[in-house]
Amino acid sequence: MNKKKDMKIQLTEIFMAKCGKTGWDRCFHGTIKREFDADGSPIVIGKIKVLNGFILAQAKDQWELGEMLDEIVLLVLDMGLHENEGLSTLIAGTHYFLN
Repeated sequence: MNKKKDMKIQLTEIFMAKCGKTGWDRCFHGTIKREFDADGSPIVIGKIKVLNGFILAQAKDQWELGEMLDEIVLLVLDMGLHENEGLSTLIAGTHYFLN
């Protein structure tokens, strides 16, 4: 019997990013997924909605992921990262901004 087929619930982890080390007044939340890379090592993937778009990051654990997402939020809010026209592409029906 396959236990995964019998599960009727789906667990979702909520994750938060803030603007910089002390930016608790500018916090955003999203979700994380835990998976394994091609080598079988665990990875954590985070997706957080910030203003008009999303930021995505991948790391080996949630602590490194949190640091990365905090820095990206800082770049978006204070450095105007998403204001740059840059390049964009359509992948699997979703529009991605490449910068």
